[in-house]
Amino acid sequence: MIKLILVMLLGWAGFTLFKKYLKPTLNGTVKTESGEKMVACSVCETHIPESDAIIKNGKTFCSKEHSE
Repeated sequence: MIKLILVMLLGWAGFTLFKKYLKPTLNGTVKTESGEKMVACSVCETHIPESDAIIKNGKTFCSKEHSE
Protein backbone atom coordinates (compact mmCIF):
# COMPACT_ATOMS: atom_id res chain seq x y z
CA MET A 1 0.00 0.00 0.00
CA ILE A 2 2.81 2.41 0.88
CA LYS A 3 4.56 1.59 -2.41
CA LEU A 4 1.41 2.44 -4.36
CA ILE A 5 1.07 5.80 -2.61
CA LEU A 6 4.77 6.51 -3.19
CA VAL A 7 4.48 5.67 -6.91
CA MET A 8 1.41 7.87 -7.27
CA LEU A 9 3.13 10.73 -5.46
CA LEU A 10 6.23 10.45 -7.67
CA GLY A 11 4.05 10.31 -10.79
CA TRP A 12 2.17 13.41 -9.75
CA ALA A 13 5.43 15.27 -8.99
CA GLY A 14 6.90 14.21 -12.34
CA PHE A 15 3.79 15.32 -14.22
CA THR A 16 3.77 18.69 -12.43
CA LEU A 17 7.45 19.28 -13.24
CA PHE A 18 6.86 18.27 -16.86
CA LYS A 19 4.02 20.78 -17.19
CA LYS A 20 6.22 23.52 -15.71
CA TYR A 21 9.00 22.63 -18.12
CA LEU A 22 6.65 22.99 -21.10
CA LYS A 23 5.39 26.39 -19.95
CA PRO A 24 7.76 28.90 -21.60
CA THR A 25 7.02 31.97 -19.45
CA LEU A 26 5.68 32.75 -16.02
CA ASN A 27 2.56 34.57 -17.21
CA GLY A 28 1.54 31.78 -19.60
CA THR A 29 2.03 33.67 -22.85
CA VAL A 30 3.90 32.00 -25.64
CA LYS A 31 6.18 33.93 -27.95
CA THR A 32 5.78 32.59 -31.45
CA GLU A 33 7.96 33.44 -34.37
CA SER A 34 6.01 34.59 -37.35
CA GLY A 35 6.20 31.74 -39.78
CA GLU A 36 6.84 32.68 -43.35
CA LYS A 37 6.18 30.66 -46.46
CA MET A 38 9.32 29.32 -48.16
CA VAL A 39 9.48 29.24 -51.95
CA ALA A 40 11.94 27.58 -54.33
CA CYS A 41 13.94 29.45 -56.95
CA SER A 42 12.98 28.45 -60.49
CA VAL A 43 16.65 28.24 -61.51
CA CYS A 44 18.63 26.68 -58.63
CA GLU A 45 15.78 25.22 -56.47
CA THR A 46 17.10 27.06 -53.38
CA HIS A 47 14.36 27.72 -50.83
CA ILE A 48 14.06 31.31 -49.64
CA PRO A 49 11.44 33.27 -47.65
CA GLU A 50 8.64 34.55 -49.82
CA SER A 51 9.35 38.14 -48.75
CA ASP A 52 12.91 37.89 -50.16
CA ALA A 53 11.87 36.28 -53.44
CA ILE A 54 11.83 38.06 -56.78
CA ILE A 55 8.73 37.18 -58.79
CA LYS A 56 8.90 37.78 -62.51
CA ASN A 57 6.52 36.42 -65.17
CA GLY A 58 4.88 34.16 -62.60
CA LYS A 59 8.19 32.48 -61.65
CA THR A 60 10.10 32.82 -58.38
CA PHE A 61 13.80 33.66 -58.22
CA CYS A 62 16.29 33.92 -55.37
CA SER A 63 18.42 36.70 -56.86
CA LYS A 64 18.43 39.39 -59.51
CA GLU A 65 20.96 37.36 -61.55
CA HIS A 66 18.63 34.36 -61.72
CA SER A 67 15.67 36.53 -62.73
CA GLU A 68 17.46 37.76 -65.87
